[in-house]
Amino acid sequence: MILLLGGTTEAKQVANALDEAGVNYIYSSRTEITFEGKGLYRYGSLDKEGLKAFCINHQISSIIDACHPFATELHATVASLWGQLPLIRYERAFSEEVVDPLVKYVNDYDHTLTLIKANDYRSMLALTGVQSIPKLNSYWQTHTCWFRILNRDYSIDFAAQYSFPEQNLIFGLPQDKEEEVQLFNRLKPEVILTKESGLNGKLDAKIQAAITCNIPILIIKKPELPASFKTIHNLKELLSMIE
Repeated sequence: MILLLGGTTEAKQVANALDEAGVNYIYSSRTEITFEGKGLYRYGSLDKEGLKAFCINHQISSIIDACHPFATELHATVASLWGQLPLIRYERAFSEEVVDPLVKYVNDYDHTLTLIKANDYRSMLALTGVQSIPKLNSYWQTHTCWFRILNRDYSIDFAAQYSFPEQNLIFGLPQDKEEEVQLFNRLKPEVILTKESGLNGKLDAKIQAAITCNIPILIIKKPELPASFKTIHNLKELLSMIE
């Protein structure tokens, strides 16, 4: 039995491939989603001990991590089983870094806040997801800030836990360049913050929209994966490893 960890476009691609290959699997996501694949489905977070017990109880033969690149806690949890199970990372495609005066790549949220303070940006549009609200708490409590988040109960409740102004929440997913341009021009933030989320996260569209609107954009670099993962970039190679 394969354990597929996801909730992303990549995870759905893997699930479809496993369905076509007739491979038995369990699809696991942190929050409840609509899953239409042939595999078994579960949701809810698992810590290291919980994941280990789950794998033993369900006779898991290998784990495919197809979660978001920034799901660092989950990646570390999976890596804790190194040496006990094959750990496969199905990775999305990433474009080359863009070189432009308006584009700056940053290491993490602390680096982000340091640059924002140095440049005295007075307003920001954060496209970094609901989990980044507490990480940017020191900024949005004293400056105008908008967060684009998913329109689901979990995200709305999470933002409310930190008393983030509801009127400054924008609901939706990454858009194509023209839609992003419309949003950027409507809000007119002094800086935009996003993540190095790859092609499926429409990072290129965000960057080009920011350049078109002449707005600086800060991009948090994707974290390094644990060395214990075998990283795969295409479904054919993935299936050859597990069949």
